[in-house]
Amino acid sequence: MAMKTFAVCLSNDFGPDFDGGDVLPGLTCECLGEERGMLRVVDESGEDYLYPVSSFRVLSKADSQLLAKSLGRQAA
Repeated sequence: MAMKTFAVCLSNDFGPDFDGGDVLPGLTCECLGEERGMLRVVDESGEDYLYPVSSFRVLSKADSQLLAKSLGRQAA
């Protein structure tokens, strides 16, 4: 099983055409990967959506593994 990766939201100001209400600055979310310059992130709704890379800081593998363990989630 692949290691989970997490990202911290830095800003949810995505412009007028995108509601950022399900990701708040400071919120740590599971990051499923990068697609076309966007991050696929599991937000507060429990669904995954694409968000601008610039709005998040992806945690290092070591920090993601530590966070996954502290949350009781499987990490490789």
